[in-house]
Amino acid sequence: MKKVLLAVLAVAWAVLALGCVGDGGKSATEKEFQRLYKEYSARFHEKMVGTAETMKPVQITAEAARLWDETFAGKDDLIGRRVTEILNQLDEAKPYNEDLYLEIASGSRVEPSADQPKGIILKQFLWSPVGAAQMGLNNWLARLLQAKSFGVRSVLTANAGLFWEVLDRNLDKPKLQLRQGPMVFAVELSRADDYYQVEKVRWLRPKSMGPVQLAQPPETPGTTTPTMPGTTPPETPGTTPPVTPGTTTPATPPAPTPEIPAPAPPEKTAPTTPEKPKG
Repeated sequence: MKKVLLAVLAVAWAVLALGCVGDGGKSATEKEFQRLYKEYSARFHEKMVGTAETMKPVQITAEAARLWDETFAGKDDLIGRRVTEILNQLDEAKPYNEDLYLEIASGSRVEPSADQPKGIILKQFLWSPVGAAQMGLNNWLARLLQAKSFGVRSVLTANAGLFWEVLDRNLDKPKLQLRQGPMVFAVELSRADDYYQVEKVRWLRPKSMGPVQLAQPPETPGTTTPTMPGTTPPETPGTTPPVTPGTTTPATPPAPTPEIPAPAPPEKTAPTTPEKPKG
């Protein structure tokens, strides 16, 4: 799990582009948000030059969170107005017949990964509902999938980004949806002052494609997986599931943002079966 944090943060970079795009056609709210974000970015990188190599990734992330709080202190109203703009810019989620889908897994109140800074809220990612949904989904899937599947997912989404759509534009309790091919991921969030947290996440797959045997039991409290009568699990427990769900990019084209290390698959060990005696 030591590499999960880097993988999660690496895919969240695109979310920041929603607050850091070009000058053309921006609202006053977006301009003010970008001004503060540039201030935060400049302070962070100035401090990291010459010191980052002596720090652990979790320490770098914690320092970024501290600088974010200093820069955006007392700006809850500005952040709220910027979030409203972002929610209004997202496409409406396409409807589908849930009777045709199987819920592969669901989780409530998705917690941060074990290797993220303890007692620190990463508002540099969680200020946006899109960033919170993306980060929460990644944390959740990192617990459900084998390291190989999680790594393949990072490669897939690095080559072709996915897009969040909106189910509910409520500022305090937005609901977002992500499609990866025929699969659907739905995330419900709640707002606490100036950041978001994931309340519920669901993974749906068409019944016509058959069930999925997860590689390992979910670790997130409140997570459930369905039991399909008449299905047969893989011959060897721990084999890679047949699908690898993805992460997201925002509904607006990304622009250059602070560089974050490339994603690396989390260090997980899948369960194995005893070796059969020879002869």
